[in-house]
Amino acid sequence: MPADAPSLRLRSLFPETSRVLGSKGYDVLTTIPLAAIVVIISVGGYKFWQQKQLDDGEKASIAYETALARSASGDYKGAIDQLNEEEIGTVAGYAALSQMQKANLAMKINDFEAALITFKEIAEHDTYPQSVKEWASFRYAAVRVEKQIDSNASADLDSLIATDSPWRFLAKEIKAIKEIETGNKSGAKAIFSELADDENAPERLRVRAAEFLKILQ
Repeated sequence: MPADAPSLRLRSLFPETSRVLGSKGYDVLTTIPLAAIVVIISVGGYKFWQQKQLDDGEKASIAYETALARSASGDYKGAIDQLNEEEIGTVAGYAALSQMQKANLAMKINDFEAALITFKEIAEHDTYPQSVKEWASFRYAAVRVEKQIDSNASADLDSLIATDSPWRFLAKEIKAIKEIETGNKSGAKAIFSELADDENAPERLRVRAAEFLKILQ
């Protein structure tokens, strides 16, 4: 067997580590203990993974910024196409952001079906932050109520109101407004009164609720 056969075998087995260490580094590997070789290979593999993460993050950042630019110029469909780029979906932070943007852009072009599908996907995602999932749950219920898309949407809104989600207050306001639209003035007044007196509700919502109560008198 040629003298450099072990080195060649190592290079063929670990091509990515070879790129990190260089060809001379593998010649050295044949003269050191196996345990040390494992450590060197692990370090090389980690450096390769780390660099790939950085590269993927940079690609996702560029794709996301391009999508925002298209959206700002009014090219909403182009922005959605950009957000569907694979580079964005593979990076954890950008994956959630891109989904949120896609749902909002779908609303802008009145593609409510696509928006609702995306809202639901976000709400049911295993790894997205809880705050993002709560926002999506609210939007999924609110859009269906506002657009009268689903007769079960009001029940979903009620379920959200019964939780400790920070979006429960806006859900109450939407429900009260829908009560006005259906002619249930007393039901709307009861909800607005509850909102106006709730110290946990955002101040601007409490003020709005008080204004609605004055109008409904």
